[in-house]
Amino acid sequence: MCRMGRKFLLGFVVGLAVMGVSGTIHAQNFGSLFVNRKKIVLQRKLPPTGHVEGTTFNVVVTAAGFQQDLPADLKSTLESLLIHDDPRLRSEDVHPETVIACRITSYAQPAPQSTSQAVLTPGAKAGNVQNEAMLRVTGELTVSFQAKDHSGHSLAADNVTAKFDREYPASSAQQGLTHSITHTMSHLTKGGEKDDTPPTAVELHNRLIQEAAQQIASHLVNTTEQVEVYLAKGGGLDQADKLIEDKLWSRALEQLETMKPFDTPEEDAYRLYDLGVVNEAMGYAAEDVQKARKDLQEASIDYGKAIDGKPTEKYFLEPQNRIDTALAHYKVLGDQKAPASSSASAAASATTAASTSTRTSQPAASSTPAKAAAGSDSAASDALTNDQVISMVAAKLDEANVIDTINHAKTVNFDLTPQGQVDLAKSGVSGKIITAMKTRARAPATHHAASGAGKSTG
Repeated sequence: MCRMGRKFLLGFVVGLAVMGVSGTIHAQNFGSLFVNRKKIVLQRKLPPTGHVEGTTFNVVVTAAGFQQDLPADLKSTLESLLIHDDPRLRSEDVHPETVIACRITSYAQPAPQSTSQAVLTPGAKAGNVQNEAMLRVTGELTVSFQAKDHSGHSLAADNVTAKFDREYPASSAQQGLTHSITHTMSHLTKGGEKDDTPPTAVELHNRLIQEAAQQIASHLVNTTEQVEVYLAKGGGLDQADKLIEDKLWSRALEQLETMKPFDTPEEDAYRLYDLGVVNEAMGYAAEDVQKARKDLQEASIDYGKAIDGKPTEKYFLEPQNRIDTALAHYKVLGDQKAPASSSASAAASATTAASTSTRTSQPAASSTPAKAAAGSDSAASDALTNDQVISMVAAKLDEANVIDTINHAKTVNFDLTPQGQVDLAKSGVSGKIITAMKTRARAPATHHAASGAGKSTG
């Protein structure tokens, strides 16, 4: 039996290697389950949407009707994350400066479900597929939280959801021989990963707790998390993948943008996906918030196009959700900084006007420029920009609605230089929309206001 087991293991390994090589030669893909799968780890910086008041905090978790270990596990995990991400902080039960109240609203870890998936038969010719039994493992944890200072003022609040939903091979000996094989494969190949075997009930429990705590912490302190991202491969993508693995983002971006698109939308979807990976990586690496938002918007567009090209590829779905979350965080941070910048600019204008008034002894005349400057700053912050048009297009608003928004914007601040138009086109903005932007930018503000008023009264 021992000799037969070794022969079976060797044959299984060889068969998997054939599967991986065959898949790589013939089409774009993410590799087989055990062999030749490529993955990179990105460092995602998440600015907080709120903050912790002072240096002491207390986490209080309630979970009526759920298993008793949930509150304690979430409390200890969240405390550890907060202190790790902001070493100034410490947990304090008596008279904390910030109280973080969490309530677990749902928790589900159902039994795994049996499904099937078409796979290449080990050792068979390319194209010979059969349905393989799979095991779908799911779990979900939702938590509502609110952080308040000692005076009861809200510092941050939200509802967070941690989800897990993956499929694994479900052979008859999954808990025995197959587990041994997958463990061996992780040492025999570079593609072996811990995610190739389903998590135990305890591992899934801890994973959901960790993810929910990470989301809560991201509202309160600056966080950095590791994001595991798979790379599409094969069919000419391998050279770009090597640049991505070496973190040569600009060269990888150029490689993917200048290479000839693949023949069908289903094949080219993988090139667009890799473009999304590069833009996502550049967004996380950017120091400037606006630059990060632009790169993440580009990634969202690329991932969206990949999904449109091949809706059945499951690995295209998770990145889109991940980007949406990152964009939401950066939008809040950008909105928080914009009023401060506008106020600072207005204050500087007022100071200049007051100085002029003192020198010329004409206070009535000098107060007018200060008001005009403040009004100009306010108008600039309300102006419709290229980024907002790109966001509307990325959200798949139809052309008519986008153009209507452009035509009825109070003010616009479009970048319609040749490079600005190139950037718009690369982001999926159509020629009709760009033409509408040009027409609106050329129209005098007074004429637009008058025409808008005429429409509203009609």
